[in-house]
Amino acid sequence: MENTAAIRIEGLSKQFKDTTAVDRVSFRVGMGEIFGFMGHNGAGKTTTIKMLLGLTKPTNGSATVLGHDIVRESIAVRRVSGYLPGSYALPKEMTARAFLAYIASMFNLSAKEAQRKIAELLELFDLSAVADKKLGGYSSGMTQKIGLAQALINEPQVLFLDEPTAGLDPLGRHEFLQHIQQLARERGVTVMFSTHILSDIEAICESVAIMHRGRLVAADSLARLKQQHHEATMDGLYLKLARQQEATA
Repeated sequence: MENTAAIRIEGLSKQFKDTTAVDRVSFRVGMGEIFGFMGHNGAGKTTTIKMLLGLTKPTNGSATVLGHDIVRESIAVRRVSGYLPGSYALPKEMTARAFLAYIASMFNLSAKEAQRKIAELLELFDLSAVADKKLGGYSSGMTQKIGLAQALINEPQVLFLDEPTAGLDPLGRHEFLQHIQQLARERGVTVMFSTHILSDIEAICESVAIMHRGRLVAADSLARLKQQHHEATMDGLYLKLARQQEATA
């Protein structure tokens, strides 16, 4: 993994006044893998992702995305990355097609290329029939699909997903996770999948980094972590590691 890491993080920290949101975090994400980034709400996952995308500067430490330094080359990082934020408010009066065209314009895609890419994404997510319907009338599942489509408009090599299945019903979650697996399998996209839904991690991730109160408590393959800590389930593993971290804090 050392030679094929898509994301490298070394001692990354973020301080907000008297609060340490992320505390000396280090781990690697391999090329083409779906990497689980898990922890409770407020564990530091979103802040870490924003630092990786150059949306907020780290207080200490360093990181690279596909070899690009997140501070010195933040624009290059965003060119090769796609991002679906945890809270994503779509413009209700715009149609899906118009919204995706707007996002495409931000990446300076030609009209012809944008049209081709939008048609491809609408078909991929089974939204062609409602492409000219206003987004305000979309279900939560359809909204998440459009959110993922906009994150893919620039054909990113790395995809950052922040709590992407929160609020989806079981069928919507299943379909969304299938799309993520397809992207990694067929297009070789590296996915950093941030969530507090442990079953989603077990469903699609082989490796994981576990955060608790701003600190990294473990980073390894799920199989090795379960074996090392004698836990058969993700729930049991997370609770055990979180308690260990609190005991040593």
